[in-house]
Amino acid sequence: MNSIAILEAVNTSYVPFNGQQIITAMAAGVAYVAMKPIVENLGMSWGTQQQKLMKQLDKFKCIHMNMVAADGKLRKLLCLPLKKLNGWLFSINPEKVRADIRDKLIQYQEECFSVLHDYWTKGHVVNPRKAKKALPGKITTEQQEAIKQLVMSRGQSLPKEKQAKAMITMWSSLKSHFGCSYKEISEEQFTEALSLAARVPLEGEFIGKQEKKTNELSAKEANSLVWLWDYANRSQALFRELYPALKQIQSNYSGRCYDYGHEFSYVIGMARDVLINHTRDVDINEPDGPTNLSAWMRLKNKELPPSVHNY
Repeated sequence: MNSIAILEAVNTSYVPFNGQQIITAMAAGVAYVAMKPIVENLGMSWGTQQQKLMKQLDKFKCIHMNMVAADGKLRKLLCLPLKKLNGWLFSINPEKVRADIRDKLIQYQEECFSVLHDYWTKGHVVNPRKAKKALPGKITTEQQEAIKQLVMSRGQSLPKEKQAKAMITMWSSLKSHFGCSYKEISEEQFTEALSLAARVPLEGEFIGKQEKKTNELSAKEANSLVWLWDYANRSQALFRELYPALKQIQSNYSGRCYDYGHEFSYVIGMARDVLINHTRDVDINEPDGPTNLSAWMRLKNKELPPSVHNY
């Protein structure tokens, strides 16, 4: 039996299609798509299709990928290279599926690949049949629905007495971060909005961890961690700046450079949130206080250095 590779997801995104979300990510310069959500969106048996994909690894080139799912948790998902998606879709004969899912299957065959391809090549999704903008320059009604469904699914996964407060927390975080209603978020901020909604800490989501008392950090300990975070942040910026040049000269390291410049964004963002929480009461005037105030400012302001030349 063929073994299956396991990759770390880069820049996980949730692309709206047909009123639902498709999970997609980049690794080593290759776009992948999570298959279980697509199969379930189509109303088909995931167990049957999973066996089909696993039995034909040489044909479909499936891999397992550690991805942040819609509920904000890291999960191992079976993924297919985007360029293989049409091959799988058209391996299913619409005449041999149930009548109630036939039209949806045909729609996926005709449009799904193009939507995902546009997302990775053009940076946005345009569905002329459905994706009408509610406001000029703002996210589409389909994108609004994707954000809404993410908030609802996270909220409804909690105990009933926590759900309302959790949803209010997520909506408030979106409004506070972007300074407007989620329906008025710009097109360029759609992916950021999904990421924010997926990682807002919610009361009741990590009950076991919340019961554990958090140890306070000394100024010296906090300073060491801020330095480490800043180096990770700056390294990410460096890889992003080097990538275009390496790609232009067709370097074998360009794909790796792209990965390193993007795949740690989520973790760096989470680490920042933790550090902000744990350094809020640190006295910077202590003898062992901050020795790199610029790093602390980047942490507080969520900044990347403007250029590697200014480090």
